[in-house]
Amino acid sequence: MRILRILILVLFIGISSQVFAQWGVTSYSIYSFGVNTSQSKKFSLELKVFGNQSIDQSNVEADLFYNFVEKEFHQLSIGLGINILPLGDFDRIHSIAVPFQLQIFPLRDMKKLSFLIEISPEYIPEETLNLRHLWGVRYRFGN
Repeated sequence: MRILRILILVLFIGISSQVFAQWGVTSYSIYSFGVNTSQSKKFSLELKVFGNQSIDQSNVEADLFYNFVEKEFHQLSIGLGINILPLGDFDRIHSIAVPFQLQIFPLRDMKKLSFLIEISPEYIPEETLNLRHLWGVRYRFGN
């Protein structure tokens, strides 16, 4: 699947081009870890690693998000993601996800720290449709 490799390369280039911009890290309970670009822009990228499995079954997901206008105490985002098994069958798409994120800023003066709730319909080709939910804590670096 040459198209999949090109798409993943484009996502990694997009993430790396914004390294010097505002970026953040997210810990999703015990299920995964994410690195994301600026949520204050209309579009952002996030790379998630799902690591509570054996190493050859660990998934990596690249998401492109549309971010709605940030309010005083919350922000909503909707995205599209591709999930692969990089150490397993790299050429096969493990799943396609449509994540909905709610980011909650509990402290008005410290918007760098937020709580995150994500619900995502996830289509696994030739298998099933799942509803995945994640919750976590995000910290944003930069200004």
